[in-house]
Amino acid sequence: MATLHIPLLFQKRHILPTGRMQLYLSTITDAPTLKIILSSATGIGICMFSDKKSQQRLCHIGTRVTVEDFTHEPNNQLIKLNIYGHDLFKIAKIEQGKSDIIWGDCQQLPRWPQRELTVEQQLLSTRLQLMFNKHPDLDKLHHQQEFQNLSWLCQRWLEILPVPTQEKQTLLNRPDCLYACDYLMSMIQTHH
Repeated sequence: MATLHIPLLFQKRHILPTGRMQLYLSTITDAPTLKIILSSATGIGICMFSDKKSQQRLCHIGTRVTVEDFTHEPNNQLIKLNIYGHDLFKIAKIEQGKSDIIWGDCQQLPRWPQRELTVEQQLLSTRLQLMFNKHPDLDKLHHQQEFQNLSWLCQRWLEILPVPTQEKQTLLNRPDCLYACDYLMSMIQTHH
């Protein structure tokens, strides 16, 4: 697998391969990072951190993303970036560069293979379609929807649901989506 040297951003929210997300950065405090993001062909890494009050931990699995488009309204200090997730990676080494930008040497992880849904797993698809109908912004963001692909469904649910960061990292470290599917099915069945 390829090794990438990319700038890293640590966020509470996470984006996974084939996912889309809106990211807001300040033109004042994030100016050096914005410059790199908007000029990078390979993209940047978005990584999670656990935000427990007792300790903040950076997570080692992240997603390489690229910017699809951005908007900056006059008199507003924020730039809205629409980003797209490409590949998962595991951070091997972190260093702080110029302008306080964090860089990582990252080992690309294989994508989860596509899987068709079984009858039992259809619940994940049905509930996600309801969620997209209820939240048009989410629906509009994901213009390529794969409601019959279990891997795609599991990744979207992991982006949306408040799954503990460490659990999410464990599930992403698996070779396919089946562990995530079991986890999500038990979550959805117990809460609904």
